[in-house]
Amino acid sequence: MTFTQIILTLPPHILDKLKELKTMRERPDFHPEPSAFHHIEIVTNRCIEFGDKDLICAGIFHDIHKLDTMKINPKSGHPTSPGHDKWARKTVQTDELVRNWIINFGADPDTVAGLCGQHMRMHQLSQMKPTKQKIMMDLPFFDKLTVFSTFDNMLITDEEAQIAAQAALEAANTATDQLPDTLKGKFSDNSRK
Repeated sequence: MTFTQIILTLPPHILDKLKELKTMRERPDFHPEPSAFHHIEIVTNRCIEFGDKDLICAGIFHDIHKLDTMKINPKSGHPTSPGHDKWARKTVQTDELVRNWIINFGADPDTVAGLCGQHMRMHQLSQMKPTKQKIMMDLPFFDKLTVFSTFDNMLITDEEAQIAAQAALEAANTATDQLPDTLKGKFSDNSRK
């Protein structure tokens, strides 16, 4: 299964939104790729290689509303899309065509919605207060969110992203006694579909 094969099965209104992202150039210091469409393609391809259907769907939907929420930052002159993560979560939660597509693909729409809705917050995890970190780490899909965050990073190569994702899972599997109780068992081989 390839990115192109997958997106050609999307509901038409989502495929149209995805194609529109070919016109959106993001901040080059975080996004050296040519457009938001290409970013989604890279992230999704990393998820395809990893082999998790929830992650693949999150790859497709996580930035689908970047153009809808885009504003120009007056200080940097670069585009920014505040709230695109929340819009993506809401689309996955409320658009029946999208939910049915995700189910038919073999993924869980609630997990995909959670991944889309939390992917930006994950970038601030280390700066959060311990109580907020715990809330994040208690999410039932936190293991997948950790992997997804790695795949969403455009400043590392595809190979580095795969290695980092595997290392996160292996570290959790081999050192579970060092993890908070809320994470024990969440990084098992069974967590991947």
